[in-house]
Amino acid sequence: MVRNKRLSFDERKQQIKRVAARIFVEKGFDNTTMEDLVKETGLSKGGLYHYYKNTTGILYDIMLDGIVYRNNVIAQSIADGRQWSIEFLAEELAKKAVDANELMPVYVELLLAKKRNSRLEEVYKQLERTTFELFEAQHIDTKSFGLTSNQVTFMTFFVNAIILSANVLKEHALVQSNQALIKEMFLFILKQTDSGNGTSRAEIAHAQQQCKSRPHVISSPSAKEPL
Repeated sequence: MVRNKRLSFDERKQQIKRVAARIFVEKGFDNTTMEDLVKETGLSKGGLYHYYKNTTGILYDIMLDGIVYRNNVIAQSIADGRQWSIEFLAEELAKKAVDANELMPVYVELLLAKKRNSRLEEVYKQLERTTFELFEAQHIDTKSFGLTSNQVTFMTFFVNAIILSANVLKEHALVQSNQALIKEMFLFILKQTDSGNGTSRAEIAHAQQQCKSRPHVISSPSAKEPL
């Protein structure tokens, strides 16, 4: 049990989330009650309910912290001079898949529990929407690649499959040692074509985006226009 001291509103919420994250992983989300968290935080029942009405609300806020963390990782890569490209996207997806930060075990609990909890399925979908909203807020353009819905769905599935297996089977070292290979696998998916010309929609969209940023050149009247 955490010994209480006077904290600000935000500090107290952070304390509750830290305790809840530990209990969710130890007991499983489905097996964790608000009474468990009252005991572990040292707060009164009324005190805890002042901040959160249920465990789902706490889990949601912990996952929001995870989204902010991931968004900051990507933003830092861009600040370090990386250019937004399909290679960059593949690299960031691989980094997420092998990341063993302290919030990943809680994310695993969400993935496991949402199978039996329709409310968590809605939470998961809301978190997906929030992820893209935060990308847009930092001018991270995920739409410029023109990915098909099937590619997006499969890449999300692939990332989650790696995260789940690494945590359940305790093989973090194995996936981390194969990060470069995982990146190449994501790159292969991103470059898949849905037409017969051998060029993926992601590559076409990225090339068009690059062209928009270049000065427009007017061809001479004698220049032959492409078919």
